[in-house]
Amino acid sequence: MVARARYDTVIVGAGSAGAILAARLTEDRGRAVCVIEAGPDHPDLETMPDELRTASMIDERHAPYLWHHTARATALRPALAAPSGRVVGGSSAINTTVFLWALRPDLDGWARVAGPSWSYEACVPYFRRIESDLDFPNGAHGTTGPVPVERPARAAWSKAAAAYHELCLSLGYPDCPDFNAPDAVGIGPVPFNKRDGVRMSTAVAYLAPARARPNLRILARSCARRVVCEGTRAVAVEVATEMGPLVVGAGEIVLSAGAIASPQLLMLSGIGPSEDVVRVGIEPIADLRGVGRNLRNHPLCATAWSLAPTYGEPELLGIPWQTQLRTTAPGSRDREDACLGMAVLGSRPVATAARVTATSGPKLGISTLLMHAASRGTVRLASDDPDVQPDIDLSYLAETTDLDRMRAMVRLAVELGRHSRLDGLRGELLDPTPADLASDAALDEWMLRNVLTSHHPAGTCRMGSDDDSVVDDQGRVHGFEGLRVVDASIMPDCPRVNVNATTMMVAEKVADAMRGIAPATSAARASA
Repeated sequence: MVARARYDTVIVGAGSAGAILAARLTEDRGRAVCVIEAGPDHPDLETMPDELRTASMIDERHAPYLWHHTARATALRPALAAPSGRVVGGSSAINTTVFLWALRPDLDGWARVAGPSWSYEACVPYFRRIESDLDFPNGAHGTTGPVPVERPARAAWSKAAAAYHELCLSLGYPDCPDFNAPDAVGIGPVPFNKRDGVRMSTAVAYLAPARARPNLRILARSCARRVVCEGTRAVAVEVATEMGPLVVGAGEIVLSAGAIASPQLLMLSGIGPSEDVVRVGIEPIADLRGVGRNLRNHPLCATAWSLAPTYGEPELLGIPWQTQLRTTAPGSRDREDACLGMAVLGSRPVATAARVTATSGPKLGISTLLMHAASRGTVRLASDDPDVQPDIDLSYLAETTDLDRMRAMVRLAVELGRHSRLDGLRGELLDPTPADLASDAALDEWMLRNVLTSHHPAGTCRMGSDDDSVVDDQGRVHGFEGLRVVDASIMPDCPRVNVNATTMMVAEKVADAMRGIAPATSAARASA
């Protein structure tokens, strides 16, 4: 027998967006909310495993808390690991805790396709609402939000991070002590949503204070299978739980499962490009051709040097980069489309975007991230079975402009790494090799074979009003009642930053709309 339950609002996914929605919506005591999460739940810091409590890179300890997706990156890299969080807190519970606001050109670009409510000026109050900035307690930042934000103190920088900062300043790049200041560019410390090494995921910052509310239920280790629709109204979610199948009815259903799982769940429900849905034996109920299209992300290519013997013992950093350079790629017509971060990797096992591996020895690296790629990928169903991962094609460097900019960035990273100001810190260049750098064709092949993901998928259910959009400016799925998508899927484009903070902002903003609260327009309201 199939068990049944009913709530005012059902949220699929308890991650960066879903946990915030649950916390904000249950502030209205008359609204019953159920959150469905495929992964486990660790309700408090005291019982939370160290690998979730401590801010760090993804490594082998996080395996039980991940969706282990693989994706096609390029023709020369047909299978690239693309994990995401499968735990209450979602990817905010396993990521590197980088907390960067989206840039002005990002959000003003959204506003041109999704409406003026998504402009930079309209979104800034929501970033402020989220944060409690421990370094810049001034009017430009929030000071009473649930998420503490801090940057590595200068005294705690690694030798490599300090030398990289001085090198970039000597070359004329601006000093940037606060990357979340308006229009910030240059070299400076990375802001993180952690405090004293403790990760401030949405599970900790948002859900923990809301757990005692009687109108909130969290269904962990429960996988949504499909959305049930009656005509053009979404009415329920079919769920596989440890106790058996469950149908959860709702006045409104919100998909917050992420840029891979949210479009997958729509297509499993018959909502998406008809040819893709029919191909796996699902009857289409709405031909929304934008579902699963417009997959946006940040390709990454990593340069590496051995550490010089004079460096000494490499610093053991949970997150191995502390300083980064935000700039424009050489020759680019875009702006602020390049990020080059300095990292120190010890000889212990470390995580890369592709796999977990033991390094052959301590390394110094400069990672190049193309922050505003032109190439667009896809998410398509591989099966009508929800347990079969979808086909994910990142289409990295498919556009000539992306290949040209990434090549220029890698050459810039090599130039920076070779600078005399790093003498005594770095040894020989390990990757790319001199042969890889001998010609543009050789370097292009190296990039296409070695490109990594930055774990920033977005855009697969994008906002807008044109035929390729999926949702409106409040996340409501076109042509349906009672159905929204609220996560990185609805971003029209990937912002030029790590996407976690922007996903949180999206959730805060749509939560206001769902509750009928006027948009935040002031620092006072933003900190409420």
